[in-house]
Amino acid sequence: MGIEDTIQPLSEWLLPIPGQQLGGLLTFLIAIVILIVCGLVFGFIVSVFRNGPFEAFYAVFGTAVKAVPELLSISPRRVWAMTWLAFQEAIRKKALLVFALFMVVLLFAGWYINPSAEQPVRLYLTFVLTFPKWLVLLLVIALSVFSLPDDIKRRTIYTIYTKPVLPSELFLGRLFGFVGVGTIVLFAMALVSYVFLLQGFNHTHYVTADDLVAGENGTLIGETTEAAGHKHAITIYPDGNGETDRTHEHRHAISTNEGASGDEKYVVHGPTDMFQARVRHIGTVRFLDRAGKNAAPRGINVGKEWEYFSYIEGGSFGAAIFTFEDVNEGMLTEVTDGDQTKQMLPVEFNLSVFRTYKGIITEGIRGNYYLKNPETGARSIAIPFTAKEVSDLHYIPRTLSNFKADSDKPELDLLEDLVTEDGGRLELWIQCVEPGQYFGVAQNTVYILEANRNFTMNYIKCYLGIWFQVILVITFGLVFSTFLNGPVALLASFLALGYGSIAGEVKGLARNVIFGEKTGWYGGGPAEAMVRLFTQKNIMTELGDYFWVDVVKGIDMVFAFMIYAFVNMLPDYGMFDTQGFVVDGYNIPIAVVAQQFITVLGFLVALVAVGYFFLKSKEIAA
Repeated sequence: MGIEDTIQPLSEWLLPIPGQQLGGLLTFLIAIVILIVCGLVFGFIVSVFRNGPFEAFYAVFGTAVKAVPELLSISPRRVWAMTWLAFQEAIRKKALLVFALFMVVLLFAGWYINPSAEQPVRLYLTFVLTFPKWLVLLLVIALSVFSLPDDIKRRTIYTIYTKPVLPSELFLGRLFGFVGVGTIVLFAMALVSYVFLLQGFNHTHYVTADDLVAGENGTLIGETTEAAGHKHAITIYPDGNGETDRTHEHRHAISTNEGASGDEKYVVHGPTDMFQARVRHIGTVRFLDRAGKNAAPRGINVGKEWEYFSYIEGGSFGAAIFTFEDVNEGMLTEVTDGDQTKQMLPVEFNLSVFRTYKGIITEGIRGNYYLKNPETGARSIAIPFTAKEVSDLHYIPRTLSNFKADSDKPELDLLEDLVTEDGGRLELWIQCVEPGQYFGVAQNTVYILEANRNFTMNYIKCYLGIWFQVILVITFGLVFSTFLNGPVALLASFLALGYGSIAGEVKGLARNVIFGEKTGWYGGGPAEAMVRLFTQKNIMTELGDYFWVDVVKGIDMVFAFMIYAFVNMLPDYGMFDTQGFVVDGYNIPIAVVAQQFITVLGFLVALVAVGYFFLKSKEIAA
């Protein structure tokens, strides 16, 4: 999950939207029904081989009926005893040695991670968010999948089964115990990684007062000394304070040391603006073709494999139009321009560029943008800019020149004239002015920068997502270990984890079958394919407008819904991976954390029940 993903509000994510999605709640209920039906059928088949067909029904029915009061009679005291036993078992297996391994790697990592790289923050954050995650996941997989099989093999589980301990209490105890170990290790890694992160960028520069030269408006300009492989251009203002330019993803504040001279006159403070958690106010986008007509949700396809960006043609009337809702005065920020403080709207561009000819490769592609009221048609003059293909923050002044030669109102107020009274809507038009060149634009690449939140909280939310993954991996490992031996359960856990990394693409494919622009499979689903096979009609031949055709397609659509529910029975680990937000410097929305928590809770309820039934039916003597 990253900045290119559209984050839905929790209510929209939970509830179905006709023609677009089933919603998390309905998907969960469908998956539970399928799970219950499959469990009953599987249990009946196993019971048939064990007890015969006549006793199978009574055995399955009796187990299901007894499960309800047994699950409701779980004793917290016995669960805590099982939890402490599992915790001690993990400690005896030297689980904490993983943290020692992590510390050794971290000690040597400082030698190889170069803080003088062009984007050092991305480099460090990628390391401290990726390496600990996979180390902990491998640890908890090994703990969970071998615990029960080893106890059964060594017959130590008999000491537990001779006590009044329910299978559900045994399962929950193992679950909580291993989650506790994983939590301790992960928390320690997160804390040490955070300190490593801060210390890795702790540096300063020096300024020699004699090297400064006079600049505009009474300022002094110059350059700092080199540190961590880079220098900064500096500006000292008439009041004695100053700042550096933004280089290597950070800047420094400068103050004057009264009474000192030479290298000690100016004090360069520590790096700032390095770790960010920007809050985005995202709008919707539509595209106009080269004639400035035919608005569409996507622009030109230039043939790139990654189709996230749509392109607008340069030197034409083509444009990308962003419409922002609820624009208000609270989004404006005060920016000092010389002796004046102005209110401005911060808008950040993250544009892609496609060149049909190289041009001057060291220079960006020129474009312009303007603001427009979608109701009255009032618009500002075009503001030129150069696409940098990196995050580029533009401060748009509140007072803008009127595009129309109107002597009565030569200037427009951004909030009063360009934002609609109903809904606070504002349009931002972006165009490329160089013929033969293209701007790549997507919905989440241009946004209003609302605020910059606390990085530490963003870091914690990212590790919270990793902790959710730890819980799911442990739960699946324990469930697999209730009916598989250790090595096979290990393989099943790795397969589940591997599927979870691509589950987003699989669910997207199933979603497109149901809710895509052209619903259904190309040539039909299994029912329609069978009809075509018997009638000897290829996939290009229409079946005709008959009642039975609608019935067949309806059966295929039911089958598609079942597939969509089935692919949701294993978790999408991509939704828990919010590393992209932190590395790119964006705030993780609280809606994402809420969706993660509800998803984990839903899987826990289902998997604990599955683990209970497998453990209940397991022949320990075997």
